[in-house]
Amino acid sequence: MIEINNIVQKLPTFAAIALTTISTSCSNDIAEEAISSKSSQAIIPVSLTHIKYSSEKPVQTWTEEEVEAMARILAGECYEDKVQDKRLVCEVILNRVSNDDFGDTILDVLTEKNQFDSYWKQSRPVSKNDYEVVIQTLEDWYENDCKALSDYLFFEAGDNHENKFRKEFNKTNF
Repeated sequence: MIEINNIVQKLPTFAAIALTTISTSCSNDIAEEAISSKSSQAIIPVSLTHIKYSSEKPVQTWTEEEVEAMARILAGECYEDKVQDKRLVCEVILNRVSNDDFGDTILDVLTEKNQFDSYWKQSRPVSKNDYEVVIQTLEDWYENDCKALSDYLFFEAGDNHENKFRKEFNKTNF
């Protein structure tokens, strides 16, 4: 949490970027509250180390906690050599965040009861490639205005160490 007043006094450029960043992020509830309060004492959860700059406008991206959590999921749900499988698992997670029928945040989706058991226990260590896939998928999702990257919302273990991805829940498998 960062106090806007402290940023304004020390780094006026970054304060403007932080406010712009929050107001253009996928979740605007906090930004709207901070902006409507018109207070220099508003507390805004933003890490300046996680702001991506572009020539058009800065975009608030993800937290380290979200990246770590998604990487842990990949370590529990995918084999290391299945990069496309990892990408699709990340898409399922982010598609659920974009869908009104699931949690509102990445962590809400990952910690939902009876979902993503690998959040709690991984079958292999998290790898550098896990982090790379997570970050690339998050970049694509934010560039797509946090809209679904595919139609997939579900997956299950399949043949040849690959997951099977689906658009709808399949009750017969559970």
